[in-house]
This record gives sequence, C-alpha cells and structure tokens, in this order.
Amino acid sequence: MHKKKVGIIISFIVILFVVFKVGIEVGAATSEPGSAGDPLITKSYLDKRLGESSGAGSGGYKKVTVKKNETLTAGEGSELILYSGNATVKGQGGLINLSSGELFKNGNTVVKYNIFLSPDSNCGIKATTTVTLYIKGNYKIR
Repeated sequence: MHKKKVGIIISFIVILFVVFKVGIEVGAATSEPGSAGDPLITKSYLDKRLGESSGAGSGGYKKVTVKKNETLTAGEGSELILYSGNATVKGQGGLINLSSGELFKNGNTVVKYNIFLSPDSNCGIKATTTVTLYIKGNYKIR
C-alpha cells in the first residue's frame, strides 16, 4: 500500500510539472514582442520604432552623434532620446522627461531611453562622452 501512495504522489508531481511547462511555453508564444509579456527590445525593433530610415523630414526621429564636450541645443518642442553615452541637461528651462513626467534641470544627468521634450529653444544636452541620440525637431550642435 505504501508503494502505491508514493507512485501516485510521483505521478501527480510529474503531471503538475508537465502542465506548468506547457503553460509557460504557450504563454511565451502568445505574447506580443515588446509587450509586458515579452519586454526584450532588439536594436532592429528600436530602429524601426524610432524611424531612423524615415529621417526628421517625414516626422520621424533622426539619429545624431554628439562628440564629448559638445552641446546640442534643441528647438522649442523638439523631442530627444539618449541611446548611448552620457550627457547632462543644459539650459535655464531644463528638459521635460516625458517618460517619467519630471523636469530635469540644468546639470541633471540625462536618462537613457527616456523621451525628453525641450520647452524652449535654449535647452538641450552637453555630452560628457560621445553620445548617440535620436531627435525629432530642430537642433544645433556647438
């Protein structure tokens, strides 16, 4: 009788394991790429979403490189996303982080992959290393 109970328990554990594994596989297979169920983002997905090939003229983001110690001044209403490197906010008005809803003041560190909005034409970023960013709107590099 004891061996029969152990066999039933082992069978039950194996069945639970199989059901669990199938549930994980089915759940992962039905998740939309880039969604909360599958949040990993590839470079090609990001390039497509940012509209690298569309350029700023058609309403997409333009890929821009800013060298160390250069300053990018964004036009009023311009949006920018820091993709690589490090930079600080420049300008009296700061930049509005649309991803978090916070105002980043002059000297604050720019957060990668967040969307920033320039509230006036005297705001932007200063590159502390060479940076790659995507920008929608007018800008100048000095």
